[in-house]
Amino acid sequence: MTAADGVGPVLHATPFSRTVVSAIRDENEQVVVQDEGAYLRVLAPRICRLSRAGLEAATGAAVRFPGELEVVMSSFTGVMALTEDDVVWRLGSEPS
Repeated sequence: MTAADGVGPVLHATPFSRTVVSAIRDENEQVVVQDEGAYLRVLAPRICRLSRAGLEAATGAAVRFPGELEVVMSSFTGVMALTEDDVVWRLGSEPS
């Protein structure tokens, strides 16, 4: 994966964010996490997916989309589509 085709969230470094990263790793084949101290940059090639169900399984608690993810997400790379059930970051050239 090159930096040019990587997409995903930039998260404040919190325990919840680390759980988000774990869930993203479970749902995507290739994930690179850059730990910048105060934040975590998560990159997957071309498309990065996170399901609410996967995050709930990782946290052991109910999670609200939209809502709880955006609190820890300071930024993202790519185009983001968010529903009640999942969030997908993708390159602008990828079909939605």
